This record gives sequence, structure tokens and C-alpha cells, in this order.
Amino acid sequence: MIELNKEYWNQRYHEENTGWDLGQSSPSIQAYFDQVDDKSLRILIPGAGNGHDVIALFEKGFHNVHLLDYAAKPVNDFLERYPHFPANQVHIEDFFQHEGDYDIIVEQTLFCAIDPILRNNYAQKVSSLLVANGKLIGFSLIALLREDHLLEETKKNTPLISMKGFLT
Repeated sequence: MIELNKEYWNQRYHEENTGWDLGQSSPSIQAYFDQVDDKSLRILIPGAGNGHDVIALFEKGFHNVHLLDYAAKPVNDFLERYPHFPANQVHIEDFFQHEGDYDIIVEQTLFCAIDPILRNNYAQKVSSLLVANGKLIGFSLIALLREDHLLEETKKNTPLISMKGFLT
């Protein structure tokens, strides 16, 4: 079994083997934030990789957006491309070790990238990072739900996550 550690993810970025990377900000994420008036919200994007969504939100006026990724390569590349981005809002670390308080956590790729056995831990960690009435918004579960066996696996390993609906 492949160990999904820092070296694995850095190697994927070095090889440009990043099929999940759209090369731009996700239209779904942008559509969601187009509805949000409060630009002071503290936003975390874990597993942000090349940071397309992070910089798009920052440039829309969401100046409290934080980039978090386990792999140093994409984050260092991001900092080279955007030297004006606040360094204290960039985190190269394991999501499960991260500390902070956020109004919104944007889930796009991390949930699918972790071992399914860790998904309940993921739900607990998200809960600990969100302030009261904070939101987890997600866009990656649609692909996961297209396979019945993956849906059952997710339900079994992640009883703390409930899915209310999807934006398309």
C-alpha cells in the first residue's frame, strides 16, 4: 500500500502528476464565495496545493484566507508566485496537527486524499477548527459518491459527517 506522506505528495508535485489540479480556481468555490458579503471571515483551505482558490479569494478581498498543505513543493511555488501573500497565512503541515479558529473550511481534495480509516478523525479535526456556527463547505464528495462502494465505505468510516446536499 502507498504511504501518503510528505514525500509522496512532494513527488507528485515534482512530477507534475496532479490530475486533481484544475490549473485555476474552482468555479464552484468562486460561485459560493460570490454570495458571501463578509470579507473578514477566517477561511482555511486544507490540501490547497498550488493555491489557485486561495489567491482567487484573497484577490476578491477575503484577506483572512489560509493555505494549508502537507507538501512543501506547491506551497513554496505559491509563495514565489505571490510574494505579497501574508506568510503567516501559509501553513506547510499535517492537517491533523494544525491549530486555529476558522469561520469556513473549504473541502475540495483533502477528504478524498486521506486514508478512509482517517475520515472520522478528519471530521473531528474540522469540528475542532471551526468556530461556533462555522461552516465546512465541500465540492469533492460528488465524485466520491458516484461509486456505490465508496459511498458505503465513507458512511462506515465517517459517521460524524452528514451530507445535506450538493451544489452543481
